[in-house]
Amino acid sequence: MTPSRRFKLSLRREVSVLLPATLFLLVLLSGFAVLSYRSGVQLLIEERQIEASTLARQVASSLDSGPLPSEAALHRRAPRAQSIAITDRQGNPLVSYGDFGTGPLLGSLEGPQLVQTLAIGPDSQVGPVVAGLTPLQTDEGTRFVRVDLPATQLDRQRRTVQKLLWVVLPVDVALMGLVLLFLPSLTRPFDALLQQARTLGDEPGDEDEVTFLIATVEKAMASLREPVAAAPEDDIAVLQRTLAPSLESGFLLLDMDGSVLAANQVGSELLEIDPPSEPIPVDVCLAHHAAFCEALKKAVDQAGGLPRQEVLIETSKGSRLLGLTVHSLRRDDGIVRGHLVLFVDLTETQRLAEKEQLATSLAQLGELAAGVAHELRNSLATLRGYLTLIERRPQKESITDFLSEIRRESDHLQRVLEDFLAFARPETTRIEAVNLIQIVRRAAADPALDGTQVDIEIEDSAPQTLQGDSQLLERAIRNLLHNASEAHSGVGVEKPIAVRLERGNHQVQLVIEDRGPGVPPVVRERLFQPFATGRPDGVGLGLSLAHRIVTLHGGTVDLEDRPGGGTRVTLSFPLDVFE
Repeated sequence: MTPSRRFKLSLRREVSVLLPATLFLLVLLSGFAVLSYRSGVQLLIEERQIEASTLARQVASSLDSGPLPSEAALHRRAPRAQSIAITDRQGNPLVSYGDFGTGPLLGSLEGPQLVQTLAIGPDSQVGPVVAGLTPLQTDEGTRFVRVDLPATQLDRQRRTVQKLLWVVLPVDVALMGLVLLFLPSLTRPFDALLQQARTLGDEPGDEDEVTFLIATVEKAMASLREPVAAAPEDDIAVLQRTLAPSLESGFLLLDMDGSVLAANQVGSELLEIDPPSEPIPVDVCLAHHAAFCEALKKAVDQAGGLPRQEVLIETSKGSRLLGLTVHSLRRDDGIVRGHLVLFVDLTETQRLAEKEQLATSLAQLGELAAGVAHELRNSLATLRGYLTLIERRPQKESITDFLSEIRRESDHLQRVLEDFLAFARPETTRIEAVNLIQIVRRAAADPALDGTQVDIEIEDSAPQTLQGDSQLLERAIRNLLHNASEAHSGVGVEKPIAVRLERGNHQVQLVIEDRGPGVPPVVRERLFQPFATGRPDGVGLGLSLAHRIVTLHGGTVDLEDRPGGGTRVTLSFPLDVFE
């Protein structure tokens, strides 16, 4: 009994097995990503609902059985709320602050059904807010407190993930079906070429099918030079009959001296030449395509083939971009017998790639514009609201409070515009020798830090002077210190911010550590993108601007959790920019 042949995974089997398997894994990953995104959004909504419920209970517990408070007094009990109201059992407002829209404030819930604190939204009933509802027992009977927290981003993400579920999953199923449907068409040309090659030689041995195919072509080319073989014209006819019809790309056969022996129909049409009936020097056959001819001459001179490269040619239909590969055909003793030239038209592929790149750039530009428009719209709405309140209550003490809020909102709007302009045009650098520690000390003296202390520690071996733009570097470090200061004030930490300058492996690192609440993992991956922020009142340009400035200086920015709580930001600069 003959021994069984060793199993070999041929190119045909690789395409038939690995391509569907890879696509199936990508479908699973995309489905898992969408479902994870939906779970993350739901967790964020639940956190905001818990916050709204807690705030509603706090407001209810602070109210006594006396007369109803005024709008301003009601607002002071929950300054973070977008709107707040006290209603009767039918949901009619008794006293309210903010805009609730139209309809009963209890929504579809009736007074007798609302016996405990709950939170709803964001949804079609309450809009892009999270509403906390709780009963309030008074001498006049049961009343209800409603507190609304803004949830525009959460509502947008909720609607987005619903659309993704109805788009990604059907697309994945359709893609799998298309691949399985057209998979035979992908392997059919290779099968035809392999079948034709078998008519010229023996069945494949231990080598794989691609090696067998190349060996068959080499043997055919060698037979062209054998004096006892058939006439060269007959051998060329055999190669054309076996290889040319099976290839959908351009195909040329060159002899060892670089003369063109044969060309298939696809190649002749791409190059706009006539298939040679006898050997023609390559510079004569391709006289109108100098770049293509030079590439072939180089491959022939080196006798080592030519890896994939792109060549631009001029035809009657305009400029065409060709992807070119040259394989040297050798005998068993290693002598080069000829060259196999394969080329394909990449013009349409390049055009599609350029369109995709343009679409990506336009999408990024749209995202930036949407972020700026969102911030401007929110600030203008706030300013319009305070101006309306001034018109309704023109008392001097009320106007003073409202003007203070208007000034604070104007400062916020100015900060958004300055950060966006700095993010859009940071390349205007003025490179000079600057001291990094002096820049840190100037940034630490910024009044915007609200007196937060900054401790600076310098490693003895760490250089301090580097080539850079002092204004851009100071802006980046000031933004990072401002984030750390807000992290401290948010949780009531009075300890200083730690800054260290230390020397690492081929780089110098500036480390900034705070003791705040840290950054949630779901937000951390997007912090370096414009208008991505982990704070409700944040603009979302500080970290992205710092990241871009440090990148302009050849450095990197890394953000991670600090051991013991807080956040650690590491600015790494290459050692060669320091003096």
